[in-house]
Amino acid sequence: MNQNDINSASIRSFATASIICGLIATATFFTGIIPLVAGGLGILFAVLSRREDRPFPSMSWWGVVLSAVGIFMGGLILTYALVTMVIPMTNDPAYYQEMKTLYMNTYGINLDELWGIQ
Repeated sequence: MNQNDINSASIRSFATASIICGLIATATFFTGIIPLVAGGLGILFAVLSRREDRPFPSMSWWGVVLSAVGIFMGGLILTYALVTMVIPMTNDPAYYQEMKTLYMNTYGINLDELWGIQ
């Protein structure tokens, strides 16, 4: 196996990893956190698949596009959660008590302990 075969295999591997991470980021955008990690890895793998002497592989382009979409959508979901839940909980004591009761009944989580409030 010569050096060109090894380089081609690593380029294909990184391009494949990029598109897989991009698909994961896009498919799990509703979770908020997972697409940020998977999308970041997808972009990293796409960059690693680039070589000076070869054009950017098309699978890597798709990996970058899917990763960017997943990161954008995950960011929107996190922003929505922040604006609709976290900020009102800090400003409205009645809403905070309602959320404490909801989380305790649904998940068994005490928000005061979760956030480190005594």
